Amino acid sequence: MTADKKRFPMFFGSTVVLGCFLGMMGSSGSMMFTSIGVLVKPLSEEFGWGRDEISYGATLITFGIIIGLLTSGFLIDKFGARRVLIVSVVSSILVVATGPLYVASLPLFYTMLILAAIVGGPTNTSGYARVIASWFDRRRGMFIGINACGMGLGFAVAPFITDMAVNAGGWKAGYYAIGLFMFVVALPSVLFLIIDKPGDVGLQVDGDEHDNANEDAESETSPSLSLKQAMRTPTFWLMVYIVAALAFALQGTLIHLVPLLIDRGIEPSTAALVASSVGLSMGGARLIVGYLLDYLFAPRLAMVVFSLAALSIVLILFTNSLPLYFLAAVLIGFGLGTEGDLMAYMVSRYFGMRNFASIFSCVFSFYILGTGAGPAVFGRSFVTYGDYTQIHYISIGLMISAIILFAFLAPYDRYLKANKE
Repeated sequence: MTADKKRFPMFFGSTVVLGCFLGMMGSSGSMMFTSIGVLVKPLSEEFGWGRDEISYGATLITFGIIIGLLTSGFLIDKFGARRVLIVSVVSSILVVATGPLYVASLPLFYTMLILAAIVGGPTNTSGYARVIASWFDRRRGMFIGINACGMGLGFAVAPFITDMAVNAGGWKAGYYAIGLFMFVVALPSVLFLIIDKPGDVGLQVDGDEHDNANEDAESETSPSLSLKQAMRTPTFWLMVYIVAALAFALQGTLIHLVPLLIDRGIEPSTAALVASSVGLSMGGARLIVGYLLDYLFAPRLAMVVFSLAALSIVLILFTNSLPLYFLAAVLIGFGLGTEGDLMAYMVSRYFGMRNFASIFSCVFSFYILGTGAGPAVFGRSFVTYGDYTQIHYISIGLMISAIILFAFLAPYDRYLKANKE
């Protein structure tokens, strides 16, 4: 294992894990989505656009990511994640960095956002999850969780970087700063740290010795399903419903948590502090649940995690206690921090690795759809009924149905064994 020790002096796959972490940190989704809040005021002052018009850009980013995911999954499986990620990151940088040169109207602003989201689609989990799942089998869950923490850090860093740049040079500087961050952090990571699979450098999955290694997850003899075959299984459609229902309920609750607390008499600064605890628990959830996925059956673990997340909505609906609001926020974050990683792990276990990106991109698109639809429907419900009670009841129902459906998911090897036979 000389090549292993030379290339990975810390532990097996260390530079690959670091590359995926940094790449996720500089993903187009984390950069573009979270920066909009900082740019709303300067854009409004510059062009006279309404805040609602600017905020609509977040919805366009959501749909752009879905398009990017659906169109890139096949390319990742066919040509390898690294090649597709390089093109994706370079294209994202060009779109964002040149945006200030041509954005002079609202349609052009929307064009920049949706183009950046589409070309950056592979950087939003699917490409990097493909690499991690190819390198690790026994510790796959743990490293998928670590990988996802990169995007969480990106969500935290992007507003800070954008705000500093805007204060120094206005909204244009904000987008230049985003492009520069992606150029300095994400691009070198993809170019110099990421390797598609251990076989490319003469190694085995998990760093096993050749004679005792498990069968390469992507070899021609290993069982794997195509996207069409996966879509013929009940498990695929159960996962699609589950991921959309959970994202709808939890993201809708999160986005409207601060205004709900303010409506109940909580000080705005305190309400924001409650909401910030969501981010902390998301990071913890990714590490804890990722570790447990390697030892526990994922659907059973998910039933426990999302039962606690459903409790958060019950606490918000039926209590009026600040400590319980903090507890609810922590439970929401635990659910949100689990969902995407759980689906990446389950797709790899149920359907194999050769077409992982195609299948995962399709499933993850429904997560993005739920993420985009939830806040909008919550807002419409508030306008219609004057509070969030009705939509909270619906969200609890959706979460209960998702938790129950986890119990109907098949054993991991059911479809892979049938396909091998």
